[in-house]
Amino acid sequence: MSRLGVLTRLSSQLIRNSKSRGGDGWPGGSFWSEGTQTGHNGFLFGEIPPPHGQSRKWQWWEPIWYAGYGTFFLGVFLIYQTKPLEALDIKYWAKPRAETELSVELKMLDKLNERPDLQKRLAAVRKELNMIEDESYDLILMRNEYKVLMGLKSGRVPSDLAEIYEELAAE
Repeated sequence: MSRLGVLTRLSSQLIRNSKSRGGDGWPGGSFWSEGTQTGHNGFLFGEIPPPHGQSRKWQWWEPIWYAGYGTFFLGVFLIYQTKPLEALDIKYWAKPRAETELSVELKMLDKLNERPDLQKRLAAVRKELNMIEDESYDLILMRNEYKVLMGLKSGRVPSDLAEIYEELAAE
């Protein structure tokens, strides 16, 4: 029997023996049918309001829910109001650190300008790294950058540069 014959026979059996799929177990017909609710009452969540003059009775979970959320937001408010300024503002902790870093850099640059032997060694390192003359100072100022530190550890930056850093940092 050819492939075409098998396919036609199979498809005809599927059509003849088709069962209704979906909806057999759903109330009121299929999943996509109208449903069993008779109509909307027009109130939020279908809850009918109490008669005039009576208050609504809370369900068992509502006091716990409202008390939990109220306590949470009160706690967040109190924590935010009593925080120290240093906790959220960068200028309180970054400014002293930047000032100390700047003073160290200025001392290193002054020491570099006073010692011509270090300038010559730094020029040799600069040529080895294929940098222009103005970038010599960048080598000093960027000594604590991640790339420079990783280059020193991996050996991709000349070891002479590490020695220059040590001499400039020594006081």
